[in-house]
Amino acid sequence: MEKLLHRVYFDNYRPFKDPFLHYLETWHKQLPTYKVIRWGKDNVDVTVNDWMRRSAEANDPVFLSEYVRWAALREYGGVYLDSDCEVLNGDVFDRLVDELIHSDDYDAFVGVESFEEGYPTAQTIAAKKGAEIVDYMYDLYQNRLSCGLWHWRAERLLIGPQLMSLYFRDKGYDINKGFFPALKEPIVVGRVKVYPQDYFSPKFTTTGTKLNVTKNTCIYHLFANLNVQQVDPEAEKHRREPMLFSDYCRYLEELAKKRGAPLPEYAGYRREDGSLDFEKIVSHGIKNPAYMIKKIWNYATK
Repeated sequence: MEKLLHRVYFDNYRPFKDPFLHYLETWHKQLPTYKVIRWGKDNVDVTVNDWMRRSAEANDPVFLSEYVRWAALREYGGVYLDSDCEVLNGDVFDRLVDELIHSDDYDAFVGVESFEEGYPTAQTIAAKKGAEIVDYMYDLYQNRLSCGLWHWRAERLLIGPQLMSLYFRDKGYDINKGFFPALKEPIVVGRVKVYPQDYFSPKFTTTGTKLNVTKNTCIYHLFANLNVQQVDPEAEKHRREPMLFSDYCRYLEELAKKRGAPLPEYAGYRREDGSLDFEKIVSHGIKNPAYMIKKIWNYATK
């Protein structure tokens, strides 16, 4: 498996100008040995199937990328990240990719978007060429969804995480209808390793205020949801001017101060790059163990 990073952005559709290029800079900085392949209007055939043709005619680039990610992984293998993903810790992520490359137990990995709902991450996917989940998803878009089902893409949630759950159900993981709520440890289902939320999705939704950040956190996903035309003004602001994760953490702290609300639990324990300062946490824990035990308990049981 080559160390490739696939990125899809069609700048010939609304909102046209790519607002996530500063996220792309973190890909190069954090994962310098990876080759980035950018997919868009110059190298993607939007007439290749009915799903793509209909999405193009509807000026719906998000749903164009729904197909392109699986087609790219099927042809080349590697890693797919949504364009609104920031790489926070390249060392951690690269270790996960190396483990995938050398594993005989699984051929792909994904994460979980939301701890409570357990949606698999369509925004962060790594796969060896020939991975079964990739072939399964590619077939859905190439053949089964390339018909009138296209109309249900948003109405009936025929979108990445929900469709990926069908694969896991087919592999016998029907306990939670193919989702992974309250996942605390990585598991392997259908030759796919599924990581808990803290790895690739420390925030859920565009303006989420509850962060799940640990030493495992290596990817930050904004949840721009550019396929949704109308969102509340605050979400629209974050989509138009997407912050880096460290800036977003400071934004939440300032927001809490303005509202007179308690500061987020992570306030004061974060480095400039947005990662948690575990040495500081331990130091404070030694000085005030009762307080720190309470914070850890609140975090673990929320």
